[in-house]
Amino acid sequence: MKKFQKKQAIFVNRRGFTLIELLVVIAIIAILVSLLLPAVQQAREAARRTQCKNNLKNLGLAVHNFEGTYKNLPPGQIFTLAGYSNFALLDNVSWVGTMAYLLPYLEQDAVYRPFGSNLKMDAKDYEPNSANAQKQPYFNFAAINAVTGTSLPMLLCPSDNAESAKKPGAADFTLWMVRTAGGPLYGGFVMNDELPDPVTRNTAVTNYAGCAGRLVATADELGISSTSPDYRSVNDYEGMLRMNKQKKFSDINDGLSNTIMFGEVTGDFSDGYRGVGRLRSFSWLVGPLGMHYAAKSLAGVTYGGTRPTLEAAKFSSRHTGIVQYTMGDGSVRALSVNTDADVLLRLGGAADGQIVSGLE
Repeated sequence: MKKFQKKQAIFVNRRGFTLIELLVVIAIIAILVSLLLPAVQQAREAARRTQCKNNLKNLGLAVHNFEGTYKNLPPGQIFTLAGYSNFALLDNVSWVGTMAYLLPYLEQDAVYRPFGSNLKMDAKDYEPNSANAQKQPYFNFAAINAVTGTSLPMLLCPSDNAESAKKPGAADFTLWMVRTAGGPLYGGFVMNDELPDPVTRNTAVTNYAGCAGRLVATADELGISSTSPDYRSVNDYEGMLRMNKQKKFSDINDGLSNTIMFGEVTGDFSDGYRGVGRLRSFSWLVGPLGMHYAAKSLAGVTYGGTRPTLEAAKFSSRHTGIVQYTMGDGSVRALSVNTDADVLLRLGGAADGQIVSGLE
C-alpha cells in the first residue's frame, strides 16, 4: 500500500506543457525565426553579390590577358553594316561577340576551339572590301553549334536565373540589332516571331555584356550627317568594346579606371524587368550593349517608363538597388540604379574627355 501511494505521488507531481505554454513557445520561436531569416537572406545575397563581382573581375582580367597577347582589345562583334540593313546580306555577319574571344582566358579552351578552327575571328576579315570570302554566321557550322549551348557558370550571376528564358517560345539576344521584318532597325531586339527560340538554336545565356559606349554603331554607320548636332553626340561617346573594331588601351584617353568595360544585364520580362515573367535573356554570343537607353536620347531627353524595349536595353541587375560594372583597369564598381544619365554616358565613353570623379 505504501509503495502504491509513493508511486501515485510521483505520478501526480510530474507536469507537462499546457496548451497556452506551448503556444507561447511556438510564438517566441516564430518571432526569432522572422528576425533571423532576413539576416540569413542578406548574408546569402551578400555572398551572391561577391560571386558576381568575382565573375566581372575575371572578365576584366581576361581582357587584359587578351590584350597582352594580341596588343589590342577583342572586338565587340564582327559585322558589315549592310548585313544589319538587308536580310539578304546577313551572312556578312559572324554574330560572335566579345565573350567568345575571351573563352581561352576563362579556361574554356574546349568551347572556344570550334570557333577558332571554323569561323574567321578577325574583324578585318569582315570589312566591306575584304578579299576573304568566308563571311558566315556562327550557326552555319555544326561544330560551333555543338558548343553554343554550353552553360558557363562564370558568365552567370547567382542572384539571377537567366537560364529561365531557355524555354520554347522565348527568345534571346544572340542576334544583336536585327531588323524586324518589314520594319525599322529595332535597337537590338530579337522578336519572338522572327527567329527560333534558344532551345531550338541551342544557345546558353549570360548576365554580362560589354559596353560599346553610347551606341553600338558610329554616326557614319548610322547614316548621320557630319553636319548634324547628333554626329558628335554619338561619336564622342565611343566605348571600349566596339562593333567591328579592336581598340587599344592607348585609345582609352579618359583612363581605364574611369571607363566601363562590362556591366550586368538581365533581359526582358513580361511583368516588369525585375519580375519573374522572363521573356528573353542575353546569349553569351551577344555583342556589346550601348548606354543610350540607360541614359539620354540624342535629343538630350532622359528615357523613362518601363517600355520593355528600353528596359531590356539597359545594364541592369537583380542585386537590389545597384548594378555592378567592370572598369577598364579590371576593378569592379557598384553603381546605384538611380545613377545620373550623364554620369553613365561619361563612364561609357572611352575618350569623351569628361572624367567622372568621386565614385566608390
